Amino acid sequence: MKRRTLLLSMIALLLFSSNAWAAEKESTSRIRSYDSGSLIQSDGSLWLWGYNQSVPTRVEDKPDVVKTFSNIINEGDLVFTLQDHSAWYVPRDNISESVKFIPLEGLQNLAAVSGLNHVLALSTEGSIYFADRLNNDDILGPFQPLSGVDGVADIDSYYEERPEYEEGWIFLKKDGSVWKNTKGLQGFKPVSSLKDITAIAKNIALKKDGTVWTWPKEFDTNATLSDTISAAQIQSLTGIQAIKSNGRTYLAMDRQGRLWFWGATVTGSSDATTYHNENTPVLLTGVKNVKDAFIVERSILALTTEGNVYAASLDGEKLLPNAHFTLLAQHIQSIKAGPRHVIMQKTDGTLWGWGVNKHAQLGIGDYEFLYSTPVPVQKPILVRLNGIPVPLSNGVITRNGQAFIPLRSVFDKLGAEVTFDSNNKVANIIQSKTGANPVSLQLNLKTSQTTVNGRPVELTIPPFTVNGIAYLPLRLISETLGAKVDWIQKEGTITITTVTTTK
Repeated sequence: MKRRTLLLSMIALLLFSSNAWAAEKESTSRIRSYDSGSLIQSDGSLWLWGYNQSVPTRVEDKPDVVKTFSNIINEGDLVFTLQDHSAWYVPRDNISESVKFIPLEGLQNLAAVSGLNHVLALSTEGSIYFADRLNNDDILGPFQPLSGVDGVADIDSYYEERPEYEEGWIFLKKDGSVWKNTKGLQGFKPVSSLKDITAIAKNIALKKDGTVWTWPKEFDTNATLSDTISAAQIQSLTGIQAIKSNGRTYLAMDRQGRLWFWGATVTGSSDATTYHNENTPVLLTGVKNVKDAFIVERSILALTTEGNVYAASLDGEKLLPNAHFTLLAQHIQSIKAGPRHVIMQKTDGTLWGWGVNKHAQLGIGDYEFLYSTPVPVQKPILVRLNGIPVPLSNGVITRNGQAFIPLRSVFDKLGAEVTFDSNNKVANIIQSKTGANPVSLQLNLKTSQTTVNGRPVELTIPPFTVNGIAYLPLRLISETLGAKVDWIQKEGTITITTVTTTK
């Protein structure tokens, strides 16, 4: 009778005790920096999401991360540097593969990375290093110094049509000149007419005087890479302070906070996709006080000095000057963009995602294809067992204030035997201790039926699967197995402490 009363009391406590796992304001001090698929916390820990990680997941064996560079070769790719100045590559192009880390031999003091068929890296000293992609599988060969161009401040790349596609590499030097490759990576020469340049973006350049210059990326069939490249001023653009391009579409922001557009809009999809080019810059009157802008999928996003984010569609044969901008978000202080989505940081420090989420790019715990309104990125949560961080292949997911963790992560460390019937979607967790009665839990992910020692338990949030991974309620199972669970809100940490008893 006492055992039954104790068990029922324990279940009642688990079901009705309040949790504070989620939704409080994120402390800005905990996020040192972020990118479109990663963040670095103030302790130097790196957290990734996307592809096999549907929420921010801590990288356990790479402490003291200093900086990240995203979308190097494919969407989601990441390069990061450590305090020891070493560089590492993380390919992210397969939803079924776990994260792997490839050391980039020969790289130190990384400042920028750009990749096409080759990958070029810029050091903080202004030197360039290059590596080949091996077998087109995203694994990079060893980096070697690139001779013929030095004193570089920035790099960019794009494809030129001559008539076949060739790699075009642009180097902004610290003296304000712009250099371009002439034959593969064998030769380099300055682009005519370009001096006092402060920024480059594909085949456009911004001068210190606020003018914008461009050079061709499509040539006649007789043109070669060694031909002299001359830049021409885009006459309608003056007083410009920033430029952006994805290779097809171009944006410029002037000193009055106005936004200019030229280049491609798009109609159709897949093999029927058609691009429509507007060669003369168009002043977009639907948004004002723009301090940053982005080209994402088929949209233009504009961030204003007031912290508002507006979006306009690039769908159609033409973008008119009075194109409509829709308010997406407020209180935004910065944005980091991928090709098909953005991650925004609010003034309260929280991260929000918008756009395509096919590969969990938004870090919200699912693979819903598209979110047309911003959604909160799940905050990074560290799990400690008896003071030691628990490595998780996939991060903690919070739903309605409750924390869920992958089936095979913590419970076996609490002395339990964990099995999963993948056909019937049933998880069994059994703990047998010497001199104590066994404890058993069964959770049916199909029916949501849960039992503790054979007795049914009603769960407010049932267990679930994400990308084939079973997620189970952390507190219920841990405390049923005799552990103590606490939520340290200010540290974003769940602590699990095994409870020992003495006679």
